[in-house]
Amino acid sequence: MNKWSPQEILQEPGVRMSATEKQAILKKFPPPDQNGQIYADGIFEGGGVRGVAFLGALRCCNDLGIRWRKLAGTSAGAITAAVLATDLSMDDLEELLGQLDYSIFLSKKNSPLIINGDPADDLQSPVWTLLFLTISRQMGEYSSLPFRNWLETTLAKGHLHTFADVKQVKDRELKVVISNLTRGEMLVIPDDLQRSESADSDALYQQLQLKSAEDFSVAEAVRLSMSIPLFFEPGKLGNDLIVDGGILSNFPLWIYDKQSGSTPIAPRWFTFGFRLIDTGIENKVNINSPVSMLASMFTTMMKARDRYHQREMDRGRVINVDVTEARVTATDFNLDADRKAILYRLGYLYTKRFFLSSNFSWEKHLKARGFGE
Repeated sequence: MNKWSPQEILQEPGVRMSATEKQAILKKFPPPDQNGQIYADGIFEGGGVRGVAFLGALRCCNDLGIRWRKLAGTSAGAITAAVLATDLSMDDLEELLGQLDYSIFLSKKNSPLIINGDPADDLQSPVWTLLFLTISRQMGEYSSLPFRNWLETTLAKGHLHTFADVKQVKDRELKVVISNLTRGEMLVIPDDLQRSESADSDALYQQLQLKSAEDFSVAEAVRLSMSIPLFFEPGKLGNDLIVDGGILSNFPLWIYDKQSGSTPIAPRWFTFGFRLIDTGIENKVNINSPVSMLASMFTTMMKARDRYHQREMDRGRVINVDVTEARVTATDFNLDADRKAILYRLGYLYTKRFFLSSNFSWEKHLKARGFGE
């Protein structure tokens, strides 16, 4: 696979923000702390391999000097949030994620009886996928173990293994959304590992050999979150079957909005949500058969809940990256260098455009969230 260079993309005319643009944007941020640092929280939507666009978005944020504190995500968004919680530099992230051959994650098919073509099209033809899975008596085409092994190694380079390490590395916080099929509920890891039902918690801790929820593996949490139904085999949490968190909340922008006590607490810095928009998927679809209906049901399941719950207060903090022109599906693991470059460029440009918008400012952000005049 041909390699691509993020630095070459940034040197293209009109891509990287100028010194004048940077100065204008920074005036919209709250004052830095005593050490001159600017902080923000980041929430990342799921979107499969299209998450390469997040790299461009993060490079734009890095150019502004933003340091991340609270991080969360679902599926591919959880991958981004996890690697961002390490002490790896932006250059390191671009090297590790940008040069990655995503096809290695598909190196372990669960059965020779599972016959498929281009993985990019698998979720577009769920009936055939279901047929081959039924014949092979499997619940997913591919094992997610190669991905977990890669992520565990990658996070270790940034001195991160468990959720306890997240705070110890750089005083950060990380949450990962998963879907529990056995119990029919959404879970946020590590929070929901320490529930009040002590009998369940004690049994789970003993089974997973945990002393506390913070001892849970970040790589395992992300593996559970990105287990795309039918595509990857479900993961397990104790005896419960777990799949992609995106089927219940693909864009958990709400996750850090909980208030302490009865008096709302004003935020000290921005919370930015990073979304991937694809108008080829967003537009109305032609449903004219049971097969197309099943495919549309799957897409709706992944998207509709979060769209419905997006509030007026969310609009000024959501960075929408339109990746339509890249022509990349969530399961396009044979992603080539040219399309990686397109995704990266779009991520940077849409993020820069958001920051330069007249609708973006700290004052407007506070007002939209119910604070200030």
